[in-house]
Formats: sequence, structure tokens, C-alpha cells
Amino acid sequence: MKNKKYYSERNNLRERAKYNEYELSDLFVQTYHELHTQNFFEELFGYKDEWGAWQRGIVANNIDTFVFKKIGKKGLFPIDDDSYYDEEDVFDLIELFYDYVSERKMPNREYDKKAGQNIYLDEMNSVLNNYDMGYELTKEGYIRELIENGLENLVDSSQEMNSDCTSEEIVNNAKKKFFHYNADELDKKSAILELGGLLENLKKSKTLELLKTDESELFHVLNKFNLRHNNPNQKPDYDKDVFYPWIFFNLLSAVDAALKLIRKKEDEIPF
Repeated sequence: MKNKKYYSERNNLRERAKYNEYELSDLFVQTYHELHTQNFFEELFGYKDEWGAWQRGIVANNIDTFVFKKIGKKGLFPIDDDSYYDEEDVFDLIELFYDYVSERKMPNREYDKKAGQNIYLDEMNSVLNNYDMGYELTKEGYIRELIENGLENLVDSSQEMNSDCTSEEIVNNAKKKFFHYNADELDKKSAILELGGLLENLKKSKTLELLKTDESELFHVLNKFNLRHNNPNQKPDYDKDVFYPWIFFNLLSAVDAALKLIRKKEDEIPF
């Protein structure tokens, strides 16, 4: 999702310049209009057919009411060059439009939602990647801080099973909850507990195929850092900004490995 790094940045000769909030608003408006001109919002707003008749889109005639119903904000439309949006407004609108954007395929005027979303994602990430500390719109449709610690592939990979979509949904919800741009301490703790709960369920169902020492250490971490059960041996006063990511990545890695092992065993079962 992230932009390619060119020579000077790749060789640490400079740091990438970052947009401020005013520039973020301006670039969002520009990018929105470019995509609107290219008809990526036809299903949402409507279009004129080949006979010149207006065909209504999803929002019918009142986009402001539609947006209010979706995100609880009024007065965000029309989007024009004189509009200013703060970070929260930009992020909300980017996520909202991602859910409805599509690419028009000619000559039959068919709409390809996935193709439209991929183009939209690339366009918006060219703006988000260079804003403040760096953000990105994910394929799941939420904005998160850029992950550049070498664990991007783990976070972006699909943790799924052939016969259990519930586990995949739990993992996806936990990742979204933990990495979403406005996630607070409680969100991150909840995401950690969801992964821990999934591991515990796999253990109880005897499908958690990890080494016993690894299992023991994972649940020891959950219990040691005052996340689940209260007891006098827990550590309540630790730096959560440091330890929550460390705990989450350890649990996600364990879930990823466990589900891959389960899926491998399922694939080996003859029909």
C-alpha cells in the first residue's frame, strides 16, 4: 500500500516531507474531485444516461442526510475548493467513500466495485502516507497508522480456516480495533483480549497445535500484565504504549501460526 521510496529517501539522504492538516484537507478535496470527474462515484451520486436522463444513485437527492445517517455529521457537503476539513472529517469521509466507490466498465456500463476500491485506495494512500506520522487506508476499509516495523505482512495476511469463518472474523475485528487511527488504550486492550480468548478457545478444543512451552508463555503474558485476572503478582504499572504492541504482535503471530497448522491438517484430510 505504501509509496515506493526513491533514491534519496532509500539511501537515507533525506526524510520524506509530511503534509500538515490544512494540506491534508486541500489534497483530499483535490483527489475527491479527480475521482468524481472520472465517474468513480456514479453508483453513489447518480449519473446521466446516454439519453441525457438523470439516474439516481444510492444517496438519491440528499447526500448530506445520507452522510449524517452514516457518520453522524452534518454540513460536510458540497465538497468544493473552499471547503476545509479537519483530520477527523477527512478520515471519516475517506472511509465512507471507500465503501461505495466503483469503477465503471464500458461499453455495458457495468460497475466493478473491487477495481474501483483498489484505484481509490491507491489514490487516497498517496495522500495519507505522507500526512503527519504516516497513515494508510487498508483493504478492509479503515485508516490506520503506517506499520513499518517489518511486521506488515503478518498484519495484512489473512488468518483464515477452511471450516471456521468465526475465527477469521475475530482476528480481523481485533486488528481493526487495535490499529485503527483513533484507537485508544481500551480499544487496544480489548483487541488483545479477543486474540487471547481465541487462543484459549483453540486450546480448549484441542486444536491449538503449538508447543506446550509456547502456549504456557502466551497465557503467562496475558495473566502477568493485568489484562485478564486480578491477582497480586500482576504488573499494573507498565508502559502500555510499549507493551501493548509487543503483546498484540506476539498473540497475532501465535494465532497466525495456529490457524495455518489447523488449515494444513484440514487440507490433508481425504474426502
